[in-house]
Amino acid sequence: MQRTPDLVYGTSWRRHGDRRQRAARIARLLRPAAHVLGGTVSTELTVPYRQQWYRPDVGVVLGSELPLDGVLTRAPSLIVTLGGPLPAEAWLEAGARVVWAVTDDGVCQLSRTQRRVLRPDQWLEHPGELALRLPAEHLAGEPVGRTRLRL
Repeated sequence: MQRTPDLVYGTSWRRHGDRRQRAARIARLLRPAAHVLGGTVSTELTVPYRQQWYRPDVGVVLGSELPLDGVLTRAPSLIVTLGGPLPAEAWLEAGARVVWAVTDDGVCQLSRTQRRVLRPDQWLEHPGELALRLPAEHLAGEPVGRTRLRL
């Protein structure tokens, strides 16, 4: 039986609302292709890395059953990260096959063998599952505006 994490590092709705909204939008865009492939897209996964627990902005689990509690034993096939706390390379070390990340260089697609920096008009693609693709502009775009009415 896997231990439930006590502390998970990642974004929160309270402190990172715009980033979480962007992650939710990216998850909604990836969900149809992942569903066809028998996978799951989530913004609530928990992944172990160096004896701590982290939550990627978006994770796509392919080919295996998702645990009911969302706590994985290793990183899922695809990770989308819009910033820290872990750098993109660390997600690869944690077990992800592909990482789409916003870095200081711009929008990057990383795998164990390749690192590509993309322009906003190019497409991010999962090399193993070509149906999983997304325009780079969705990661590079301006922050999402607030949806709550403020008085």
